[in-house]
Amino acid sequence: MKKFLFVIIVTFTACLFLSCRVQQLHAQCTLAPGIVHTISLPDALDNPGKAISVDIIISDSNCAKNILVLPGWNFSRKRWLQETSLRNEALKRGYNLILPEMAVTIYESAYFPETKRKWAKTPGSEWIKNILIPEMQKQGLLLPSQFNAVMGLSTGGRGAVLVALYNKTIFKAAASLSGDFDQTRMPQDKLMTAVYGPYQQYKERWETLDNPYYMIPQWDIPLYLGHGTNDTVVPFSQTKIFYEALKKAKPTLNVVFHSCACAHDFAYWDSEVAPVLEFFDTIYKQKGNAQ
Repeated sequence: MKKFLFVIIVTFTACLFLSCRVQQLHAQCTLAPGIVHTISLPDALDNPGKAISVDIIISDSNCAKNILVLPGWNFSRKRWLQETSLRNEALKRGYNLILPEMAVTIYESAYFPETKRKWAKTPGSEWIKNILIPEMQKQGLLLPSQFNAVMGLSTGGRGAVLVALYNKTIFKAAASLSGDFDQTRMPQDKLMTAVYGPYQQYKERWETLDNPYYMIPQWDIPLYLGHGTNDTVVPFSQTKIFYEALKKAKPTLNVVFHSCACAHDFAYWDSEVAPVLEFFDTIYKQKGNAQ
């Protein structure tokens, strides 16, 4: 009798677990489509210091395709919507958009005694991983079973690569526009220095931590790279060298590099919206709808 009851309990528990798992895998978006929903999230799990705004636009209530959209350093998240065709193109193609206000983060994963500028209590990449993504999953977004992509411009282009690397079970494709990928090639960069300390004193930190070029061996998802040759803010060589090294290390990986005589501005970034989404469409057809 005890053995029979034990079997029933185990079977019931297993069924309950599987039922919850199925519900999670097929979660529905909890937000209405077609409008911009703005929510506020804390900047830390314990003793938060401020609220961080996130805009969410739902196109597909089945949450089949989601894009995390990252702004550049000190760029409002709203500029993606106001100065590019991203919203119209994404909705037309059935993508849900998630746009957090990332302010002056360089998408760092840690702070140090030498850190002079902290965008929030939690470092940028850690905030996305431990606060933003879990909250989005409560809304039925960014679940591992869905097709999730991340894209960003300027510092957000660097951020898109780092976020994909730090959340490998979540993202299946990424796109980076006008990003920087090896801070050691810009040793006087004030933003990097403000977070990681002076390059000459902390070379190993600069070379290894949050350095996409150093982390190339870990890269394993399709990537779209774009950069204008007339960029006077972030050197074009940052993307060119990263692309060449990535292709050499991962020759079979789907990596696209598009360059043009363009500057570091929204006219260029807007011109890349459709190509990036077409790239995501291709990856989705290959991977996403086979989940």
